[in-house]
Amino acid sequence: MVNGATDVIVVGGGVIGLTTAWQLAQRGVSVTVLEQGRCGQAASRAALGALWPPPMAHASAMQQMHRQSLWGYEAFIQSLQSASGVHVEYQRRGKLELLNSTDAVRTAEEQCAAANTSWPKLGDKPVMELLTDQQVPQYEPEIANAPHGAHLCRWSGQVNVDQLLESLVRACINSGVRMIEATRVERLESAADRVVAAHANGQRFVADKFVLCAGIGLPTISAGTDLAPPVTPVKGQALLLRVQKEAVRHIVKSGMIFLVPWQDGRILVGSTTEPKAGFDLTNTAEGIAFLINGATQIVPALKAAVVERVWAGLRPTGPKHHPVMGKSPALSNVFVCAGHFKIGIGLAPLSGKFMAELVLTGRTEPGMETFAPKSLSQ
Repeated sequence: MVNGATDVIVVGGGVIGLTTAWQLAQRGVSVTVLEQGRCGQAASRAALGALWPPPMAHASAMQQMHRQSLWGYEAFIQSLQSASGVHVEYQRRGKLELLNSTDAVRTAEEQCAAANTSWPKLGDKPVMELLTDQQVPQYEPEIANAPHGAHLCRWSGQVNVDQLLESLVRACINSGVRMIEATRVERLESAADRVVAAHANGQRFVADKFVLCAGIGLPTISAGTDLAPPVTPVKGQALLLRVQKEAVRHIVKSGMIFLVPWQDGRILVGSTTEPKAGFDLTNTAEGIAFLINGATQIVPALKAAVVERVWAGLRPTGPKHHPVMGKSPALSNVFVCAGHFKIGIGLAPLSGKFMAELVLTGRTEPGMETFAPKSLSQ
């Protein structure tokens, strides 16, 4: 059965696919999203919504793009809310990261100096500040021990992921995007150097252009097309605590553990990083114990918290934890945007914008060539 033709088919209805589809639709393009499950319900929904910019010492193209995306995040949320009519809770509480050595203190001093010189200002306070061990309790009274102090990044924020994804789905629908769920793309039909259709659920979906945002499903979809997108899953476990009184005021990070507080008494705790878990989505005693022990060592008051929910997600990651973004080297009408690892929520605004411009104009933003997909023959 042949389905009606459209300008662009976006394969994958996670945060990257939805943002790309919305950005394309805003530019007057007819868009169809094909999602194997429900839009916004897979890897994207497992994210905790913590948004912090990488330090200035990290100058790769991905980290520069990540910072640029976060500088415009509040405007993105406002635009999305206007388009969808769905409220999205976004706060910039700041992130307080505990330092574990004198070397870490020296590095933090350099990071603070660079950020305060180069990052956009936030009122009259420094955007990043070094705190001594005596100052930490002024910001976080419940932290048990901070012998080397901490650094506070005021640009760090958080977004309610469930609301973000609901808003993206509604914004797409309001913009005329055709959303087709429970439809798994099994293969792409190509002729010469073009893909002419996507085959899914016994149907043939025809379009002028195709954007592959299928995350860990990308290797299966691209099989037989000469695309070599090395996107693999990295499992992450997380949990939700509920407290009766305020335990932390900022996002608090110590090593691999971070706490994301909300005003209603929820605290999200993340996260494990398990690259060898494959496609396993189970929660393990070891993983949950790691999170609980880590959280309660930072803030002993959390020993009285109620464990409300535990979950796991599969983060799609590209080579060296960088995304794969750009035009296919062998297929003239195929584009790839996947593998954003732990920062897909933060990178979505700029990734969607860049991909929409690339699909419509063929222009690649500076730095994006770093993420270009490769062919099997390369």
